[in-house]
Amino acid sequence: MTNVLSPTTRRLVLTFAGSTTASTIASTFVNLFVFVVSGQLASLALFNGAYFFSLTFVFYLTGYLFRRSSPLVPYRWGLVLTAAFYGVLLILLHRAAHYILWLGLLQGISQGFFWFGANLMTFDTVAPEQRIRFYGVNSAVGSISGVGGPLLGGALVGLLPGLHGYLTVFALALLVYAATFAISFSVPPGPALGNEPLRLSWVLHRIQPLWKDAMKTLMVRGTREAMMGLAGVYLIYITTHSAWVVGVYSSVSALLRMAGAFAVSRVVTPQKRVWSMGFGVLGMTVGALCLFLLDVNWIWILVYAVIASFSMPWFTIPNEAIPLDVMDCDPAVTHRRVAYMLSREMSLNTGRLASMLVLMGLYWWHDTPFMLVAMVVASSVVQSWVTWMGSRIWRAIRPAAA
Repeated sequence: MTNVLSPTTRRLVLTFAGSTTASTIASTFVNLFVFVVSGQLASLALFNGAYFFSLTFVFYLTGYLFRRSSPLVPYRWGLVLTAAFYGVLLILLHRAAHYILWLGLLQGISQGFFWFGANLMTFDTVAPEQRIRFYGVNSAVGSISGVGGPLLGGALVGLLPGLHGYLTVFALALLVYAATFAISFSVPPGPALGNEPLRLSWVLHRIQPLWKDAMKTLMVRGTREAMMGLAGVYLIYITTHSAWVVGVYSSVSALLRMAGAFAVSRVVTPQKRVWSMGFGVLGMTVGALCLFLLDVNWIWILVYAVIASFSMPWFTIPNEAIPLDVMDCDPAVTHRRVAYMLSREMSLNTGRLASMLVLMGLYWWHDTPFMLVAMVVASSVVQSWVTWMGSRIWRAIRPAAA
């Protein structure tokens, strides 16, 4: 074992760092931009619903189109299409309000290509003995970008008049994605995806019975993830009308998530992971309940950010291990890696899309911020079921893991 990353892995970290930096600068303000140009939360829900819809199914298209290529090819296409998405926003500006659905679909397609390639590149490129080191370095870069990116974006959007701040932020993201695309050519291509039938992803639960339970945990987890990108950004903006405060909120959230992740890495062992997930669910729920005090003072939104952001890693980090532990029980997992990834993303995005559809229905019925608050609370509470199901799965695979 070694703590020194190989040259190939270092290049992979570098290209991931570029995409992470571009995303943290602009992604927070995409949702804010959609709300500003449309003036309706229903449009924001439509944008995210379209995003999760196309993201769900583009993985299968990617697996078919690039089955004879290495994962690096769809990864590069994802970078190009993401840059194109920001380019379209630059061209449309105010007119973007008329193309909310199509913009959401385009972002989902671009991110589908990107994450399909990125996830498989990580599996193929990083040696098992270097995974902890790789994820540690990658997480550190993401944390730094997560704190600095929103502050930079918020300052630009807040200081420049009208939509000029958004134009500058999106142009900056486009340039960083272009640079990342250039860097990606230094990463050696991995093995081709192969001709494994994509329909195998639909029958994995027959080959690996516990995979069905793992898919259920992913679906429920997805309901909470869909709300994460909307709750704080939207609520803080409608109470302060300040993009700068939105940037500060996002940076504080990232800083607290980093602190929570560090605490988890120091405290949580495999024997304590169920307790850790339960603690995380409790914290996310208590934080969400603070949002009911929104009308009293906007400070409660920041209280929500502090409590929920610190609590989230206690739930999400052990939760990430559930599908991976089930996959490890399959001796043919290397040959079925594409099918497992497709099944994982389909399950996760089904939960995301379902919760977004519910939110869209609630807002078309009654347009009030309370609907979003109610969804955040409900999607936090329901994660307690994931904790219970995770404990069952781990008890079931313990003999296989031994």
